[in-house]
Amino acid sequence: MKQIGIFLIALCMLLSTGVMAQTQDSTIAIPNPSFEQWSTGNGYSVTVLIFPLQVFSSYTYPTGWDYPTYPVNESITYSGINVNVNTNLPLLKVSNETSDAPDGSHALKLQSFMLSDIISSTVYGLASSSLDPMLTTTVFPTVLSTGIVDIDQLMPMLYDITANLGSLSQMLAAFSGTDINTIIDGGIALDGAVPDRLTGHYKYTSAMSGDNGGILMLGTKYNTATHRREVVGGGYTTAMTDTNAYTPFEIFYSPLSEVNPSYQYVEADSLILFLFSSANTSPQQGSALYLDDLQLWAQQPTIPEDTCSAIFNLTANNVDTTHATINWTYEGTPDHFEVEYGIQGFAQGSGTTIDVSSNSLSLSGLQPDTYYDVYVRSVCSSTLMGNWAMVTLHTDTLVPPVIPEPDTCSAVFNLHVIDVDTMAATIGWSFEGEPDHFNAEYGMQGFSLGSGVTVGVTESFLHLSDLQPDTYYDVYVRCVCDSDILGEWAMVSFHTDTLVPPVIPEDSTGIADFDNNRLQIYPNPAHGQCVVRFEQEIPQVIRLYTVSGVLCQEINPNKELIELTLPAPGIFILSCEMKEGTVTRRIVNW
Repeated sequence: MKQIGIFLIALCMLLSTGVMAQTQDSTIAIPNPSFEQWSTGNGYSVTVLIFPLQVFSSYTYPTGWDYPTYPVNESITYSGINVNVNTNLPLLKVSNETSDAPDGSHALKLQSFMLSDIISSTVYGLASSSLDPMLTTTVFPTVLSTGIVDIDQLMPMLYDITANLGSLSQMLAAFSGTDINTIIDGGIALDGAVPDRLTGHYKYTSAMSGDNGGILMLGTKYNTATHRREVVGGGYTTAMTDTNAYTPFEIFYSPLSEVNPSYQYVEADSLILFLFSSANTSPQQGSALYLDDLQLWAQQPTIPEDTCSAIFNLTANNVDTTHATINWTYEGTPDHFEVEYGIQGFAQGSGTTIDVSSNSLSLSGLQPDTYYDVYVRSVCSSTLMGNWAMVTLHTDTLVPPVIPEPDTCSAVFNLHVIDVDTMAATIGWSFEGEPDHFNAEYGMQGFSLGSGVTVGVTESFLHLSDLQPDTYYDVYVRCVCDSDILGEWAMVSFHTDTLVPPVIPEDSTGIADFDNNRLQIYPNPAHGQCVVRFEQEIPQVIRLYTVSGVLCQEINPNKELIELTLPAPGIFILSCEMKEGTVTRRIVNW
């Protein structure tokens, strides 16, 4: 749970003040911009003997916005009885304001909170004595976003992000080379529009002077060369300080190339918004940010003289297995439009071309489960054309799968990754018929069939271990019905997690740290267990302490690699006595 606080505080540290003014004409749709729609989340309770014990009650949140949750699986001893609490704890404190709203009849209020504010006083009283004191004394900012944050994936990046604060350029550069989809899932589809600014109204009430609210924008784009969704621009403000009246604000979007000339200009295709009740490193319990009337404005294309307008807002709609509708907007008065389409990656000039007089086209006769590229441009005369705009679509898969004829073996389908971490992965699949067993072959991405590691399995899943961290793998699976009757190969790719060495702070237990290259611990943060590898020598003895100096374990290792079981969630200090001194490491256990 302590990592949740680090995550929320580190994101708040990414923000700094920036407010400007400009006028625009068109907007980009964002979810529930005036917070008129609200949804209800379920509460959670447990039963002790026959008595219900509420952990937290039902709560409301603005529809279309996401919030962090913390998975709780704890055993609480109540009057000698062990009670298991297994739920996702919503980390937010928001309310639906129905008075003094600048737009409509509702506004949003976000408040910074402590753990005791969001769980029942009874459960808090029972559990607080066994919780990390850092958890019970930490104030968390409420964070809402247009995408779902994966806290486990963001945690290894926090050290890099917090080391590059101070400006929009440094903040965006901290995400360089990162696949943002592994951290944040979702966002606002831009559909060819170029974001210019976010506007709205806010009020702010700090619990004590000095606190302030903030908003962060991240523009992203899928890179076909690296196969990653990358951050290509953004904007932010922390200028939301104490004011009792709703005040207009504006936050401008800047491409990464504009704030750092060493980067190439890339146009974002998706935008992520974060709203923070406290946007500094010391949030205050009860500080409140009020928001309403959010609007995301798009840049308007400029039409030079003697040129033909470019196409923008190009989208694919109503896509099914064999059809799709293409729509777009434009400026000026072109004579007509030229459309060319084909299977993804086709060379322009080799596709199917169509001339249309309106800004909409229905495509038919497409292949199911296939990616298509569609290009559109304005035609103003026989010698004057606009620039091409392109959108990619994917037709639906035919369902159900085709069942093979007798004397053939069914193909594997729905091949998917169930779970993956730094050195292991679990793969699952579906099948038809009654195959005898399955053949699987795997290796690093791009390996040739026949050169990988082969495995025979009888169940419709496969667990792989001893993989390399931070590596792409391909896995092929097929049905085996007889020695000479085999199904078609199916393939799936996955990427193992990056092995991130922990950052060891100055040790509060007094255990000396003289050498940072004598051992490795992974994974860290851990999930109950971790592996300790000794690089230069095997220590005479290793001891595991709590952060308060209580000894938990003492081990005399006799090999270079040991598996360490951690007694409980929290932060521990590992002390290793070497010939020349003592090496220490911090271990975070979820």
